[in-house]
Amino acid sequence: MFLSRNFMKLVLFILLISGLFANESSSSEKILEKIQDRFSHQGVLKHRDGFVYVDIDDEYVHSLNRLIITEAFEAPPYFGDASLVGAHISVIYPGELNQHEAEKIEEYGQIIEFIPQSCEVASPIKWKGIDKVYLVTVESLQLNCLREKYGLPPLEHAFHITIGVKFGEHNMDFPSSD
Repeated sequence: MFLSRNFMKLVLFILLISGLFANESSSSEKILEKIQDRFSHQGVLKHRDGFVYVDIDDEYVHSLNRLIITEAFEAPPYFGDASLVGAHISVIYPGELNQHEAEKIEEYGQIIEFIPQSCEVASPIKWKGIDKVYLVTVESLQLNCLREKYGLPPLEHAFHITIGVKFGEHNMDFPSSD
């Protein structure tokens, strides 16, 4: 009797834990499925104020964010103002190249292809006021070659599309891009 009762507790615990992980896996699978079925895997290389990025369809974020809103992720603060870039893949961050060097990049306007890989939740260290980000990681040989061509090391993290953010409890303000 003692053994069977403990065994049942163990089984219930395992089922509970696996159910929790299945939900996370399920949303990731749904997101990747939707990307495969609905979205192009390309964008246009652009720049603004030393920031080089691949401009992608804003629906990537608006549509995919709906799948994670129940996990308390909001759309990233890239929309609503002409000074904001919208949905994108960051390629070269401000400060990696000086403004003059960034303007000399020959590939602006080119179509950049990428392959969606996985979904991840991360805690950004350098993004003030943001506790968590929900990312779709992507691979792109073109982007790796671009960074190398301009003398930059590989990124410390994967190229990605941020589809959701959780703002910090104490600082809900997003720093302005001015």
